[in-house]
Amino acid sequence: MRKYAGLPLTVKTHPRARRVLVKIVPNQGLEVVIPPGFDAGGVPAILDEKRAWIERTRDRLLAEGRDLSGRPPELPEALDYRAVGRVVRLVCLDKSGPVKLLENGPRLQVAGPLADREAVFEALRVHTAKKAREALLPRLDAMSRETGLRYSALRVRRQKTRWGSCSSRGTISLNAKLLFLPPELVDQLLLHELCHTRHLDHSDRYWACVARYQPNYRRLERELAKGGAYVPRWFG
Repeated sequence: MRKYAGLPLTVKTHPRARRVLVKIVPNQGLEVVIPPGFDAGGVPAILDEKRAWIERTRDRLLAEGRDLSGRPPELPEALDYRAVGRVVRLVCLDKSGPVKLLENGPRLQVAGPLADREAVFEALRVHTAKKAREALLPRLDAMSRETGLRYSALRVRRQKTRWGSCSSRGTISLNAKLLFLPPELVDQLLLHELCHTRHLDHSDRYWACVARYQPNYRRLERELAKGGAYVPRWFG
């Protein structure tokens, strides 16, 4: 496998690409997308021009706990839902047909073609998103009542990067990956978004709102920025 700046390097041609695109993809490494007809021999020079950005972005992602090794993730032995203090052991059965999950107390049976890792991972992602909503909704409601910060609706999504967001209409979107984070970081994120129902920016007034309910918010925000270290590689 070719490498650049210590990262696995992949060069792809995309039929709709109009220019060369250089990006770092978590779980994969460094990816260069080139338009049809572009001479791949020119890629090294482009990478050298962008080396400072590549190294800076690489270091930031590694500090956040992102995996950039390019190695395919293994099937997990368990799902560690730290947010709710629950570890679910997986029992995997290799069989033909679509992947099916069956909950049995502290165990989750996974039945399907285990060689098709992506199909198994996708089933686990869907399952995790469902469990995340079940866990986060009552938690958000409780914090909303305690603080008096009201929101209009909750959505649980599978964002690649953002932990959460709040719209101008008071709709809060939360990342299903939060289920893997420690409780105090989850609570900080919930408070972060609830305060956006009052202030949509990150002004001094916004941070004063956060500090009113969580004086240690600076430390928690720093830890939350590195929260990717808690998320298993298979989730993406």
